[in-house]
Order: sequence, then structure tokens, then C-alpha cells
Amino acid sequence: MRETLTRRVESFSKNSPPDLWIIDGGTTLLKLARDILDSSAVYIDVIAISKEKIDAKSHRAKGKANDILHAVDESFKLKSSDKRLQWAQNLRDEAHRSAITFHKKTKLKLDKESKLLNLNGISPAKVKKLLNHFGTFDALKLLSLEDISTILNIKDAKTIKSIYK
Repeated sequence: MRETLTRRVESFSKNSPPDLWIIDGGTTLLKLARDILDSSAVYIDVIAISKEKIDAKSHRAKGKANDILHAVDESFKLKSSDKRLQWAQNLRDEAHRSAITFHKKTKLKLDKESKLLNLNGISPAKVKKLLNHFGTFDALKLLSLEDISTILNIKDAKTIKSIYK
């Protein structure tokens, strides 16, 4: 979170800062955001939204969650019918949806690449070995036959090169 917020603050030189940050998390993340903004001499209002904790666990029952809004000086609850609370909840939920969709697409792409190799006789263990050494499937596509054969045998290297023509 620190890295993300710091990069966001650094981007203010190119893009003007927003009027408000809404942080998903409690007072700890609110304080982190405030500290980053203060150390950069940027003045933005910040609030945080978190789920009510019941027995040290966040209460997540659909429609029953009592979210808490945190400001710099105080924390407060609004009725679940309050439009201001619903607005903050909708923003948080949309951010979650967007992040989950991004990660699912990324994982799906990796799964498709891995399955393509598996169909052509390259075992999951060999795929893992290649990725551990070369990093990504995109890097693998650019390698020469000799580069791949430093990790796998020449037959497997030829199979991989034939897939990524």
C-alpha cells in the first residue's frame, strides 16, 4: 500500500491531485496515507472505510455489514440506508471488482500459455523451471533455441520454439 500511494503522489506532478482519497482499510491505512501526503507536502482530504469487526473478524454478511468510516480525528458509523455510506461502499466495491477482474485476466492468460505448452509435451514442472529462470512467457517467446536448451533438452527446446513461431 505504501508503494502504491507513494507512486500516486509522485504522479501529481503530471496529473493534478484529486480532492479526496478514499482508502479501503481502517485507521492504520488512513494514517499511512496521511503520513505519505504530509511528507510530500500534498494536502488532500482522506477518509477510510472498513468493515465492522465482530469477535476480531470482519463481518462480511451480504447486506448486513456495518461499515465504519474513519476520518483523521474520529471514526463513525452511518445507517446502512445513508446515501453517503452507500456511495463510499460502491466506490470500494468497484475498486475491488476492477482489481479482481485484472488479476483473473492475468492468471487466465498465464494458464492458457501453460496449457499450450502442456498440450505439446512440456510438463508443468518444465514450464515452472522455464518461468523460474526466464521470468515470463513473453521472455520465453523471444529466446533462441540455444537459450532454451540451457534449461531443457534440445527436443523440448525445439518443441517450444515451434509453438512460439
